Amino acid sequence: MSESNLPLTEDAIKREKLSSDFVNLSDDFGKFSEECAFLFDAFAAVGREPECITEHTSEGIRHLCYWLKYQVIGYREKVDEMQECWRGLNRKK
Repeated sequence: MSESNLPLTEDAIKREKLSSDFVNLSDDFGKFSEECAFLFDAFAAVGREPECITEHTSEGIRHLCYWLKYQVIGYREKVDEMQECWRGLNRKK
């Protein structure tokens, strides 16, 4: 029986899932990075014309900063979870 026909072990299944999760996280983070670049350009443009900052603009900036903060926290937590899973798999070797 060739190796390719052997059933996957539990660790191999976990590694495949982790690999897939990593690709998804990388794709998501790439999209998030593009959104951040757009927002930072917008913030810089607003900052060049402070007289145009209305109450609504200020509230929008506050909301986006809050959203960005929690997006970054979410990515950090996902990375930490994936690292812990990877470490657990490598300890078993």
